[in-house]
Amino acid sequence: MFVSVSRLRIEVGRSDELVAAFRQRAGLVESHEGFVDLQVWRSDRDPAEVLMVSRWRDKDDFREYMRSSDHQVSHDRMDPLLRRAVKLERLESMHTYEVMAE
Repeated sequence: MFVSVSRLRIEVGRSDELVAAFRQRAGLVESHEGFVDLQVWRSDRDPAEVLMVSRWRDKDDFREYMRSSDHQVSHDRMDPLLRRAVKLERLESMHTYEVMAE
């Protein structure tokens, strides 16, 4: 299992807009090999911090998606003003763990 976490910082008061954009996303990622799921998390302590957490079968599947035209399409659909209000603070991953039970 490979987990990617995009730690995003959004202008104050615009996190609801960002969450809505994720809810209305194109959904192209679901058709990619190895995709498991995608969640958007918002901190209750800092509403300007939003995490996009995606799970993949392995890191190679994640990399393939990141290089795909579908990934570009998903970003290009976002309102340009909203896109400028969002900053990627850090891209993190968990890739040294194996799921042992669910």
